[in-house]
Amino acid sequence: MNPEETEQYMNQSMIQGQVGQGASANAMAQYYLQEQDKGLASAQLEVDSIKEEIYHLIRQDNQKEIRGKFQWIPLENQGGRTLSDWGVDRIMQIIHFYINKNTLLSNFNEEQINRLMLRFIRELNDLILLKYQVIFREPTFEECKKIILDKLDNRQKMRIFAMEIIEKKADKEEIKKELLYELEKTIDKEMEKTRNEQRKEKLRDYGLIIAQLEIMVYSTLNRAFRGEERGSLRRHMNVSELIGTKPTPMDKEKGGFFGWGRK
Repeated sequence: MNPEETEQYMNQSMIQGQVGQGASANAMAQYYLQEQDKGLASAQLEVDSIKEEIYHLIRQDNQKEIRGKFQWIPLENQGGRTLSDWGVDRIMQIIHFYINKNTLLSNFNEEQINRLMLRFIRELNDLILLKYQVIFREPTFEECKKIILDKLDNRQKMRIFAMEIIEKKADKEEIKKELLYELEKTIDKEMEKTRNEQRKEKLRDYGLIIAQLEIMVYSTLNRAFRGEERGSLRRHMNVSELIGTKPTPMDKEKGGFFGWGRK
């Protein structure tokens, strides 16, 4: 092989190496952009965290920092919960139908969103009013017992106080026996009365619960207003494709794959 052939062979080898390097760099860049797109789409359409937050909020769990991370902790006093376990599960079933990826990728106009929200509020309101006895948490026997004993203790204190006012000696044990005797005749009614009172107390929160769920669902439907959610994903993917087709820095410096010929 003479010197001219050797030089030509070396030049061809350099060209092939540059082409291979450029193709490899472009493939890596394209793969990186595709992975970024997948990550963005997954994050943008991820709704499980939203539903998880709703679940814990309607259960009235508390969020506390443990070892540098926030975690949901069940309410210590379960008697303070407004909804029953069945009520929480039933409401979450409804939420699943409204907050999901299909909803985000839909294309709703303002009229459709308003109609869906009106239907959602009506159905949720009817469900609560018709099944409030099972949706709202009923106090347990032990909780009712404690409430009744606390009332009995207060009545005992009030009677002792009344006797002290008229300067009459009060026998605490005797007063307690009298109150227990009175309660014995009406204990069943008192227990039912306590349950109803506690249930009515829970019912006062139903308006706030509806308002909270309304804003969560309304926010989700608005993300699908005129297909904005899928539109933003499509725009980002188009931009990524344009970036992926740009020449690599090596190509620019070399003037393209055949820039060697212009040196």
